[in-house]
Amino acid sequence: MITSGSLKSKNLLKILTEAENKPFTGTVTLKGKTGLASVTLKDGKIVFIREPRIKSRLGRYLVSRNIITEKELQNALNAQKKRGGVFLGEILIEQGVIERDALQAAMKSVAEESLIHLFSWDEGLFRVEEEEVSGEPVGTISFEEMASKASQLASAVEDEWALDQLVPGKEAIEPGIKEEILQAVKRVSQKLRDLKPEEVVLLVEDELLMREMFKDKLVSFGFEVDAVDSPHKALEKLMEYEETGKIPIVLADLIMPTLSGKGIFGGLELLEEIQKTYSHIPVIVNTAYPEASIRRRALFLGATYYINKPDRKEIGPDELETQLNLFIEEVAVCIQNIIQRHEVYFERDQQNILREELLTQLIQSREELEKVGEVVQRDTGDIKFLSETSYKMVRDKSLGKMAEVMVNFASKEMDRCAIFLVRKNELTGFYGGDRRPEGKEFTARVKSLSMGVSESPLIQKTVETGKMTSTENPGDQLGQKIKNLLGDPEPRYAVVLPILVQNMVVALLYGDVVPGGAPPRDIDSLEILLNLASLSLEIQQQQVMLKRLKGN
Repeated sequence: MITSGSLKSKNLLKILTEAENKPFTGTVTLKGKTGLASVTLKDGKIVFIREPRIKSRLGRYLVSRNIITEKELQNALNAQKKRGGVFLGEILIEQGVIERDALQAAMKSVAEESLIHLFSWDEGLFRVEEEEVSGEPVGTISFEEMASKASQLASAVEDEWALDQLVPGKEAIEPGIKEEILQAVKRVSQKLRDLKPEEVVLLVEDELLMREMFKDKLVSFGFEVDAVDSPHKALEKLMEYEETGKIPIVLADLIMPTLSGKGIFGGLELLEEIQKTYSHIPVIVNTAYPEASIRRRALFLGATYYINKPDRKEIGPDELETQLNLFIEEVAVCIQNIIQRHEVYFERDQQNILREELLTQLIQSREELEKVGEVVQRDTGDIKFLSETSYKMVRDKSLGKMAEVMVNFASKEMDRCAIFLVRKNELTGFYGGDRRPEGKEFTARVKSLSMGVSESPLIQKTVETGKMTSTENPGDQLGQKIKNLLGDPEPRYAVVLPILVQNMVVALLYGDVVPGGAPPRDIDSLEILLNLASLSLEIQQQQVMLKRLKGN
């Protein structure tokens, strides 16, 4: 008994569960985009699994678990090669390097690992065929449990595999940087999925009954199918696909009306027209017409496949269904082969571009993280400092508490810092800090400050633009009252950053460095903190307004 179909409509878990319940003896063959795989069963139990990832899975497993040595594996493989097809495990037992119980346990573990991998195949075809099977099952394996593990591990395995390929020695990467790299891998992988065009089967068949039967059966194999009844409509559909970006695979009957209306080989004429205008589109010609010269002409014109279909005139009604099923299975395999090639070509075409983009993202992420790490480590000795400070800003929606946090943070690399409030073009001092020994009275002087915004060009520029202002040797730009506030010496570097609520400047952070000091280096972190302060104040304002509305 042979059955076949699409993994989209019937996944491997369902196939193996049915085989276990039957119980079934034979082989389940899978055809996916990464190659061929097979699961050999005896009375519904797994005897052996072949899958395309790694040759000699059993040998690799035994070496990786230190059950046998690399030399012992190579000796066994050489013996297997000479003896032609003898099971590797039997050779290892004969050579005395492993006991049968240990071999059986290893075979079960390898089968489970392979099964978890195969359960991730959600596209492709399957074929189930009864046959005699030698050998014994590796043990009881829970298909449900393996499928659950496959679901949990699928994305993680893909990410780790990509990380292995891109970043050798990933174990030495810091966790933060590794997470950034994994995020970049996910972004680029998603771009790859978004870029891949959608495949569609264009069925061209003039007989209504055959057209409907073929379409239904192809849909059951998991393909998207459009069906038309003439070469004219087929060419119209191909123009439509050009506009929408779909990739068609044409399945055309050979015998049907021509484009000109004269002759019977409409499929052949359609193939010729496709080669002239859409030479990249694969065409599968199907026919019950037996003439070999027509077959050769179709292949010469570029037909990807030429398949003989059942002739209803020569087959009885009781055999027609079976013959049609076998024909559609052959067509489905041809379509899957074409799709698989599309996958390979698409990934090859896009790989270099996407790899360049991914590597650019990785380099940027790494540089940014290293820069932040250096700055924070240099200033605080604790890489959590900025995140903890940010948390305080969001948690404490009191301007007084936020001002203290901001000044303390800014004081890590600036000598004098002050928070000024801005109301109706008036500037008043709110909070200050001077890290120098002689700056003990600075906070009191800040709180006593009151002046017009226009009295300090440096302050006025920040209030008017709502953007940071920084300058070297500001001099008279400070204004006389700011100079008096600061005292001696005048600053070598000065920076003013705004705090905005609903796009209005409500407060300012002033900071400076006296002569002999280094210019402020981590202004970015200060801007982050001030943006958080702005957000917190807006939230606080909205909460007050909501309370008033509720009160009314």
